[in-house]
Amino acid sequence: MRKAWFRIAGIGMFHMILYMYLVPFVIYPLFGNNGLTFTIITAVLISAAVLGTLWFGKNNPLKGEKDNDK
Repeated sequence: MRKAWFRIAGIGMFHMILYMYLVPFVIYPLFGNNGLTFTIITAVLISAAVLGTLWFGKNNPLKGEKDNDK
């Protein structure tokens, strides 16, 4: 479960940097609304991929289950 919290916190930090710095100061002035749309779609896909790794790691029959991460 600890790895899950690190991934979720990482997604949060990614979104903070993305929406508080990159979008307003870099992407929007250069690319306008098209850049903003592309950025949001990319952020959602990256977040879904990271959260998907949590689901795949949990349901992987080849990986041994260990109870030491509780």
